Amino acid sequence: MATMCRSEEFTGVRGGFEKLNPGALHSGNVLQSVATGAMLFQAGDERTLYRVERGAICHYVLWADGRHEVIEFAFPGDIIGLGHLDIHSTTAQAMVDTVVSVVSEDELKHALDHDDRLSFRMTAAVEREFDYLREQTVRHASITPTARVANLLLALSGLNASEGRNGNVISDDLTAGYVAERLDMSIENLSAALLNLKVQGAVRETPRGLEIVDMPTLHRMADAA
Repeated sequence: MATMCRSEEFTGVRGGFEKLNPGALHSGNVLQSVATGAMLFQAGDERTLYRVERGAICHYVLWADGRHEVIEFAFPGDIIGLGHLDIHSTTAQAMVDTVVSVVSEDELKHALDHDDRLSFRMTAAVEREFDYLREQTVRHASITPTARVANLLLALSGLNASEGRNGNVISDDLTAGYVAERLDMSIENLSAALLNLKVQGAVRETPRGLEIVDMPTLHRMADAA
């Protein structure tokens, strides 16, 4: 879908979302008002979790070619801003005058343990982060091959963890041609980048595949330009 969330289109639903979610409002969470058409967060912003208390949020991806792909519409009780990265990879815009509360990581963990639908949404969010990181690394040619591979390994790690697998182990079939194709790089450059990651102590080869043994070092190398 390539629908853009335009504020002028939201007036027709303004009156339908005025009921508050009392349970959330009395939980002591910080409340934030978002005016019609305003951004709650955008791709690249520091990641914060929110629960919609009143109103409605249009949640979408803004691709490099300018397309807006709507992911979902969030209504009272819905948590938005899911993912594992420190930054948002998507954009959230108020459809009507909206009130949100900030959700802590502990609250999210509790919600994930009791809400299968939220768990599915978390998995989908991590998959979007994977695509976001891949697009970012391919678009910015100045990023070194090692940093590009490190970013992708971090995305794969988050994806594995979200699906109940060991996030520190990347299977063999994801460390050769697949990664090279995703990053639009040669096998030779990929091999050199992986060797660099191994020399720096970030990853190592195991019978199960590539294992992340030093996550802080991998993050540091992912941030290197």
